Amino acid sequence: MSPVISLSQLAADLSAAVLFCTRLPVPGAATITGTDLARAGWALPIAGAIVGLIAAVVYWLARLADVPPFPAAGLTVVATLLVTGCLHEDGLADVADSFGASTRERKLEIMRDSKIGTYGVCALFM
Repeated sequence: MSPVISLSQLAADLSAAVLFCTRLPVPGAATITGTDLARAGWALPIAGAIVGLIAAVVYWLARLADVPPFPAAGLTVVATLLVTGCLHEDGLADVADSFGASTRERKLEIMRDSKIGTYGVCALFM
């Protein structure tokens, strides 16, 4: 039999997922820890769906305003960058930069470094 989870715990998990994945304000949210995030793993796809819904609304509004498809798609990408705080793009650049390292320890050191390198720039450009 699975444990019973309260509605307040579900709300806290969803709040932690939204706080981690986006820059959206969450009223009454507290600082989250690694434990909070691990427990809220089930809610991460919901946070992603919220980001996707925001992107869809931006695209729909742009097309409703007769913005051509390509610029509307550009506005949609900008919206997701703003909503997520470029979280995925930063991760992509860090991973790409680590491709220049030969040892596991050096790869991790490069990924922890806040500076972006040539591999990261190329990955983001492509």
